Amino acid sequence: MRIIRIISLKNQTVISEKCFEAVCFLDRLRGLIGRPALQAGESMWFPKCSSIHTFWMSYAIDVVFLRPSQARPGVWTVSSVRSDVRPWNPMVRDGGASAVLEMAAGAAQDRG
Repeated sequence: MRIIRIISLKNQTVISEKCFEAVCFLDRLRGLIGRPALQAGESMWFPKCSSIHTFWMSYAIDVVFLRPSQARPGVWTVSSVRSDVRPWNPMVRDGGASAVLEMAAGAAQDRG
């Protein structure tokens, strides 16, 4: 699993110092299930994704849905944010999104 760093282009704030990129089938299937809770500065990125579930998870997360910027290729913009998504939620979806960033509960608000 590749680890990337995510920075806000608006104000150069570090959104996630340690972001796990879930690209292969098994990483995407497992996601955060069975992993320890995300710490401040950690997240998981799911490209080509517009919905997630939190079955079998033991902690809440913030979910940031993203879509590619029309004006700036290679840049993502926030489509919507779902804060404090509890475990065992069958589906959290944003039909306009193309990627999902999962963060520790409260991190989306902390990072602006």
